[in-house]
Amino acid sequence: MLPFVGAEQMRLEEVVADVVAAMAHGIEGITLLGGEPMAHAQGAAAFARRVRALGLSVMVFTGFTFDELQARRDPHIDDLLGHTDILVDGPYDRELPDTQRRWIGSTNQRILFLTERYSADDPCWRRPNTLEIRLVAGEVTLNGFPTAGALGSWKPARREP
Repeated sequence: MLPFVGAEQMRLEEVVADVVAAMAHGIEGITLLGGEPMAHAQGAAAFARRVRALGLSVMVFTGFTFDELQARRDPHIDDLLGHTDILVDGPYDRELPDTQRRWIGSTNQRILFLTERYSADDPCWRRPNTLEIRLVAGEVTLNGFPTAGALGSWKPARREP
């Protein structure tokens, strides 16, 4: 869905330094998501390994199923999965929005707990999906699924000429 162009390349040490700085704000982990983390599994695995060594958790979203990933027998994908605590697998389907499971895009996606760090009965999974609104340098971005009625409240006010 997203092109493989226009990204900013960073060295692993730079990204890890950003994570270390964020630890001062109490983060518990990082999330790798699309594009497609498995398309960059070697670098993503190196990053996940470093983050786990810092004591943080790793959550990965992929458009592939776990079975598809295992069938590839790719050592870099296996390495990334080996350093992943939570895997959300399956392609996002905009026709199947998930408003009940926190952080999950569509109802066809699964949440797989690959380590003992988290489990399905963790209270965080009982909270409904949320909407994140960011305002950075005059740009507003939305992440999540607002209710249908909420969309109208974000229309910019009309200004008379």
